[in-house]
Amino acid sequence: MRLTPHLSAVGALLLAVLPLQASVYYVTVAGLGGEPDYEQRFTATARDLDKVFRASSDAHVYTLTGKDATKNRLTDTMMQIARQAKPEDDLVLTLIGHGSFDGVEYKFNLVGPDISSAELASLCDRVPAKRQLVVNTTSASGGSVEALERPNRGVIAATKTGTEKNATVFARYWAEALQDPTADVDKSESISAMEAFQYADRKTAVFYESQKRLATEHAVFEDTGKGEAVRPGTAQGREGA
Repeated sequence: MRLTPHLSAVGALLLAVLPLQASVYYVTVAGLGGEPDYEQRFTATARDLDKVFRASSDAHVYTLTGKDATKNRLTDTMMQIARQAKPEDDLVLTLIGHGSFDGVEYKFNLVGPDISSAELASLCDRVPAKRQLVVNTTSASGGSVEALERPNRGVIAATKTGTEKNATVFARYWAEALQDPTADVDKSESISAMEAFQYADRKTAVFYESQKRLATEHAVFEDTGKGEAVRPGTAQGREGA
């Protein structure tokens, strides 16, 4: 699937051209902010992604923010998709907000009960779409990779481990990548998950340098379903087109 650079090539996120009959299911969740600044930031990023995704053809878009960002609503949404999606379809799940990691289990902070990475993985496993992408932009998101990874599912995390617990800025640059034609490095008129990842990671590094701050987040990308997620420049023979 090809889109113009101005529409950000959302349909190419899952690393390959989709069959003509395929659809993409986009689920974006802006989790609990805890204070007004974070609430506004998380919601604004989710709405930016919502606009981009809705510009794509054959897209089913679900965006949960504010009081709708609950474990029950997310579960209901994923179960609905599980009933509707076909194997040739794609799933893109994006998590924005705060996360926590206790050394064993990662949890995404939502209104009411949080949801663990194991529970998120179980919901994704129920969706028959063979190709999936989970973009976890939260703090401590590196702690979710092990539970989420599987063959044919790419997992992007804003932090390399669960111990990087400060609020992240990766989400804003991920959303920006899907709207910036310069992210299309190979000039294919489509932006792959790897291109968007590299764009957002680079912009994140520049942010910390410009603020003269020590970087407290280091994004990783796992797209093999086995082994550890990697930092940019360390992937050998990885899928990213």
